[in-house]
Amino acid sequence: MGAFELNELAPGVALASKCATGTNTLQTAGVTTIPCQNPGMAFTSTANSAILDQIRPFRGYRSINIITPQFNSNYNSLQVFGSKRLTGASQLNVAYTWSKNITDNQNDRSNAPENSYNIRTDRGLATLDRRHIFTANYIYDLPFFKSQHGFAGKTLGGWEISGIATFQSGLPFTATTSSFDAGGLGNVPALIAGNRPNMLCDPNSGAPHTFLQFFNTQCFTLNPTVTTTGVTNVVGNAPRGGITGPSTKRFDFSLFKNIALRESVRVQLRAEAFNIFNHTNFQTIASTNVTSGVFGQISAVRDPRTIQLGIKLFF
Repeated sequence: MGAFELNELAPGVALASKCATGTNTLQTAGVTTIPCQNPGMAFTSTANSAILDQIRPFRGYRSINIITPQFNSNYNSLQVFGSKRLTGASQLNVAYTWSKNITDNQNDRSNAPENSYNIRTDRGLATLDRRHIFTANYIYDLPFFKSQHGFAGKTLGGWEISGIATFQSGLPFTATTSSFDAGGLGNVPALIAGNRPNMLCDPNSGAPHTFLQFFNTQCFTLNPTVTTTGVTNVVGNAPRGGITGPSTKRFDFSLFKNIALRESVRVQLRAEAFNIFNHTNFQTIASTNVTSGVFGQISAVRDPRTIQLGIKLFF
């Protein structure tokens, strides 16, 4: 299920059609008509897109958004898990997933295909696709002075370490644009559907990965300052999910000291550090719209190092 723009025009129809001007209509007898779209011209506002209402599939209406069951998605993955039990409570677990999630509709309500007449051009990575996910966790009881007899046993025995290591590749993002319809689709404005810019190169290749520019923003065409001449009348070719977002690398570590008070009673001193190396993990991209002043910038950083101390009593 997904949103679909029902009253959109096919690319090239506006260029090949005639429209009336002013308050006239195509039904007005003897009206002089002009091209609905001149070559080299783009639609940038409701005012100059209104002329297209004369040639839409459902005349008298503009944007018609429907929910329709015509979309597809698929998910394929290789999943590996390994576990090793050691002496006592010690153990090691690792898990790895290599996957790919592809769809021609990113969600069920929030966006629609750019070109209703070729929804395959919206086929790309799903918004929840992560190509690689690796996680390892471990618990290790130090094997010294397990009986905890005497001062040395109480001091040097009962130590335990544990941790989690997480590595995840980034989520996909899609480059978009606003108020720029070069293909004459008639989706300026539209209830859901929107346009994408042209992509000139791989924005992930040699990407700066800095706070002010995460991907190569030069790989996308900006909206031209003059939109009445010299515009290439094509639908933007930037793919869905063409930008790989920030990855995640994180190590959590815990150090425990177990003190046996009697056979069934013990105290545990806990020191836990989340993101112990304080590695900077960018969270999301502020905007992937080429018209935005923060196009390509990072808007937030996740998971700074956090340390917590605690005491637990087991009885």
